[in-house]
Amino acid sequence: MITPASPGGSTDVMARLVSEGLSRHFGVPFPVDTRPGAEGSIAAQAFVQAPPGTALFFTNAGTITTTPVLIPRLPYDTRADLVAIAPVATDFLAYAVRPDFPAASLSEVFERIRDRPGDISWCSAPGGTNLLTNAYLRSRGLDAVFVNYRTTGPAALDTAAGRVDLTVQPLVTLAPLVQEGRLRLLAVTTSIRSPAWPDVPTVKEAGAPELEVEGIPGLFGWKGMPEDLRARLTAAVQDVVRAPETIERMRSLGLVPRITTAQELERDLREMGGRLAEVAQKYGVRSE
Repeated sequence: MITPASPGGSTDVMARLVSEGLSRHFGVPFPVDTRPGAEGSIAAQAFVQAPPGTALFFTNAGTITTTPVLIPRLPYDTRADLVAIAPVATDFLAYAVRPDFPAASLSEVFERIRDRPGDISWCSAPGGTNLLTNAYLRSRGLDAVFVNYRTTGPAALDTAAGRVDLTVQPLVTLAPLVQEGRLRLLAVTTSIRSPAWPDVPTVKEAGAPELEVEGIPGLFGWKGMPEDLRARLTAAVQDVVRAPETIERMRSLGLVPRITTAQELERDLREMGGRLAEVAQKYGVRSE
């Protein structure tokens, strides 16, 4: 199972839960092969180049929805070569700062960026949060310095250490640092509050609905995958997600199980990708 997830991130955790569950279901191993970087395109290309039937692809939504927008000339066809099988969860991402950063809310962070152009730095997980934050800043003429990280863990740690001012990352990555008092959450990017952090507002509640985006980690197959096999894998993933131990593990990480069909996953990603493409075109956003 090839994935662009960085070790320890929410997509990596979900990939391993699914890998373990499918191994139990089918009685064969599904080892996880992590290949982070380049907005998920390194892992996606490795999957597409693998002989059909030898690998599956587990990724977050950004590889499907955002990477084709940010990197127009990919060496594969995202829509044709990555065949949706099943989603696994709703993954919450959040904006965070170090505890002593002089802003009590997300709107105050943007006010500080306006007052101090070029002085505030930010970093982001790859995908929709990167694109939407970049577009939000451009749409308001705000000048903040983007700091690029290959994986989410170092980005969160550097924000906690004060080397970067603002970060937007999966809650799974941020949670240990928040619990240790080294980061402070400002808003989640989803349309609903996280069950694990109910006091943290959504970006819409924080006054920035343009930043709303869901994390949807899911499993994908290869071009030409037989429909009966696709259906068997969809059902198997749904069984894994329904398992009490999986639900409990997800809840402990602040994730919400997502049990829908391959067709619903395709629809959700198509709608998300269309919106992100419009934003990118409007504001001229490309990969940072």
